[in-house]
Amino acid sequence: NVETKDLWLPDTFGFCAQLPQIMAKSGIEYFLTQKISWSQFNKFPHNTFWWEGLDGSRIWSHFPPANTYTGMADPEQVLQHLTQNKDAGRNDHGLYIFGYGDGGGGPTTEKLGSLRRCGRAPAKPAFEGKKAIEFFEEAKSKSRDLPVWVGEIYLELHRGTYTTQANTKKFNRQCEFLLRDLEWLSSFLPGGLQEYPAKEIESLWKTVLLHQFHDILPGSSVREVYEEVEDSYKQVVQMCEKMIDDSIQKIAENLDRSKNRPLAIFTSANVSTEVRVKPPKGETPQSIICNGQSLPVQLIEEFGEKHLVFQTPEAALEAVAIAEWSKSPPTVIPKLLVKSRKIENELFSVRFDTNGNITSVQSKEDETEFIEQGSLANMFQLFDDRPTSWSAWDIDVFSHETQKDLIKSESFEIVERGPVRAAVEIEKMFGNSRILQRISLGPTPGIRFDTQIDWYEDEKMLKVAFPVNVHTHRAIFETQFGFVERPTHKNTSWEIAKFEVPHQKWIDLSEGDMGVALLNDGKYGCDVYKNVMRLTLLRSPKAPDLYADMGTHRFTYVLLPHFGTFHWANIVHSAYALNAPVRVVPVARGEGKVAFMNRFVSCDDRNIIIESVKKAEDSNSIIVRLYECHQTRGKAELYCSSKIKSCAICDLMENELQQIEVSSNTVQFEYRPFEIITLKITT
Repeated sequence: NVETKDLWLPDTFGFCAQLPQIMAKSGIEYFLTQKISWSQFNKFPHNTFWWEGLDGSRIWSHFPPANTYTGMADPEQVLQHLTQNKDAGRNDHGLYIFGYGDGGGGPTTEKLGSLRRCGRAPAKPAFEGKKAIEFFEEAKSKSRDLPVWVGEIYLELHRGTYTTQANTKKFNRQCEFLLRDLEWLSSFLPGGLQEYPAKEIESLWKTVLLHQFHDILPGSSVREVYEEVEDSYKQVVQMCEKMIDDSIQKIAENLDRSKNRPLAIFTSANVSTEVRVKPPKGETPQSIICNGQSLPVQLIEEFGEKHLVFQTPEAALEAVAIAEWSKSPPTVIPKLLVKSRKIENELFSVRFDTNGNITSVQSKEDETEFIEQGSLANMFQLFDDRPTSWSAWDIDVFSHETQKDLIKSESFEIVERGPVRAAVEIEKMFGNSRILQRISLGPTPGIRFDTQIDWYEDEKMLKVAFPVNVHTHRAIFETQFGFVERPTHKNTSWEIAKFEVPHQKWIDLSEGDMGVALLNDGKYGCDVYKNVMRLTLLRSPKAPDLYADMGTHRFTYVLLPHFGTFHWANIVHSAYALNAPVRVVPVARGEGKVAFMNRFVSCDDRNIIIESVKKAEDSNSIIVRLYECHQTRGKAELYCSSKIKSCAICDLMENELQQIEVSSNTVQFEYRPFEIITLKITT
């Protein structure tokens, strides 16, 4: 029965720029951390300060002056605590955290005795034992004219944790999006919110969140942890997939119980993208009829698995649609061209050298070139990766001096010629490892790279590089609920220190009226220098897990050239579409007409992302959480398929703050740059 007002994270490896807003909208007033004092090149300049996030929210923040969260209580360290307060005069209070905190054990009799003696020393301020909240309240009330730190707090250390244990990170991304779809669909089951599987979803979320513990998800645990975690993730995936399929089945049958349609389609994305389906038994269909359109179907065999691929019809972009296979030729066929070392669709022409490395990506509209002249793109690069300390945790800057381009390929061939996709496949061998990759143009926005790597290297790191034909001094990286900008140069030691940085689903380099984005479905480490974007794909540290990342990895990334700024290029929406694939579920046959239903909740404003739709924790209302993704402000309308009785703006704890006007099935709301908005809707 305690309401926490402080966020206590002493040993976390850096903090995203949206954390102040998340704290502010969760009732958190104080923030404490310490690990930032470990930074490799530059010392963080403050101990007590206001931390300002992307949207302008500010949180009172404190870094203990002793630079430790496991204080030994000896005189030398106590003196450091008293004399190294960088904000003395603005705030004369410092929190000293003592005891065996890393690994457990807590304070000892000796430490308590030492602190009592230090408190009695002449001419020294007294030590007082207090609850954390008491310290925060007093220190904040007595601090004056504190400095402000704006944006992310980057730890110049432990950069390898963005990449180590890649399968764990891929599972994490997959489970986050599976649970997103499951919550969304469960909110609109035919039986209403009484049918919402709240206990099951909570249990699944708690498993995923447990695995986000700071030595599991970063990849810095022992082997036994990852063996257990992989089994646990597989259970979450299996349960989510089953519950999602059951939900779509129930919803589809409820739309029209007499349909003569074998497939129900659901997508939460609002851009057209690729749809993959397991082939039906019997003859392979030539097309699929969906909402009156006859679209081509293509059988592909990739990495030993067979799929039917078709384009999402426009009517199904925001729909649960009912579709049927057809043996008739399609009436809507994409424009694809395949030559010996070139593939084209209606938007892009991609050229390759004899090894399958990309030499050119051009716009079909005006022949704009998106790859730097004379350079090779999609270039796999291998590095020696032997950090001076903490093998699983760290990447050191000198590893970049060992770059080896993997230019040669064992094979390069055209493997798909349409009608839905055109694709080539390359195979590269190096050391004890193999890369097998399919590069395609098709329904996925941009150029798609489906990749399988058998990885058996020791103390190596693998990146993939794209030197693009863009000149800019700033790159844009997706962060939680928004994006951050970072320099593409190394003018200062602060910029040099960011030779490896974290991101979420996309990076973008733009100049004026054009740019290139790089999307991914489970990679978090990257670097951008000048005009070269690189994803960090795999590492192979030897401690604390001797077999870290050994084995087979599958993942997808997408290169998305665009005109105009990334705001107008649907980069954010395309990244969501890549990570939240279209769901296709067989439904019972019958007789009747086609019927479809929209996404249940939608917003047509390109600046707004619907991040989650779920049942409220303490009522039979629907929570819709959105955020502004393009750093702009305005008004937007949210549409709901059910008639809305009432709607309130809430904080992140779902406490109602303000009622807003309802007009039948829509509500209008205002938004600010990077604002996270939570709506509680009663239907």
